[in-house]
Amino acid sequence: MKKILISILFLSACSHEIKTADREELKPDADKTKIATERIVDPNNQIKSSVASDKDLEKYAYELGFDPKAGLTNDERSAVSERRRVRELERTLDSEKDRRHYSKVLPLLQTDKEKIEYLSIDSIEGRQAWVNKNKIWSRVKSNKDFQELVDTQDIAVGMTADLVKKSWGDPEAVDHSGNEIYKNERWKYTRDVPSPSGYKRERRFVYFEGGRVVGWETE
Repeated sequence: MKKILISILFLSACSHEIKTADREELKPDADKTKIATERIVDPNNQIKSSVASDKDLEKYAYELGFDPKAGLTNDERSAVSERRRVRELERTLDSEKDRRHYSKVLPLLQTDKEKIEYLSIDSIEGRQAWVNKNKIWSRVKSNKDFQELVDTQDIAVGMTADLVKKSWGDPEAVDHSGNEIYKNERWKYTRDVPSPSGYKRERRFVYFEGGRVVGWETE
């Protein structure tokens, strides 16, 4: 199976071919680490400064599948800034009730901009009103688009964890990155598949971010 570009959240768990932000050759020297200052607009259109090291910005770039060593376009830099803002806001959810509500909504949020809008609202009541206003729950119906893949025991980027289970069954093992409630996971499968010389055993890893497939690889 052709490898698909996958989230850096779990790349450090893989031992071959894939670059990770934790490899020594990708880490900036301590004495060369620069400080980058970004301007972030909050929901009230107030500009505030946010300071991040090159190491942090590099991590979010790899998380999005960009190669900061090759240079980033303006659009990629904007995407990195948004991803960093999402991670900052996620850390402000200080109650179990807030985190669980976000966990339920997260697989249905389609962009980092939507995540920022949701997370920037102070109260859970306000966030629920935002969800209702934007008809977020109605997106569950889009799972029907994947039914044909489920019927043929295949998967695709954007699938929910429940659909992957329907297609491939329960995973042998699940690894989590960060808080489990945010559904950033790596699922491991072992499957026997036909080949010209008979059946061979494959290991497959499926990567999820926010409860939806972002990629997979086969060993």
